[in-house]
Amino acid sequence: MILDDLLVLIDGDESLYPILTIYKNRAITLVLKYLNSSVYDATYIEDNFADAIIELVYNAYSVKGKEDIQSESQGSRNVTYKITTTFADGATNAITNSIRALLPLPKVRMMG
Repeated sequence: MILDDLLVLIDGDESLYPILTIYKNRAITLVLKYLNSSVYDATYIEDNFADAIIELVYNAYSVKGKEDIQSESQGSRNVTYKITTTFADGATNAITNSIRALLPLPKVRMMG
């Protein structure tokens, strides 16, 4: 199960299920939008692209609370904040190249 695998990755316990479920649902929605095809539904995405979902959720969870930080250093404690950030905008929940490699090619959108 995806949530159990995530708990192992983040060294967490079952109390994290609610937040991980929210991140998982967001990740599934992001993959559905990326693939841009009515062939897939949420259940199919979860069953067949679990590794991509796990990586998306792990990425989002690992920056939780740090979404607005652009850079950070420990010597003299410097932090630079982003001017604007939204969850889907930043690297918090983005389809990276490593995640793209785990997914089929998206359906091309025709304009016109």
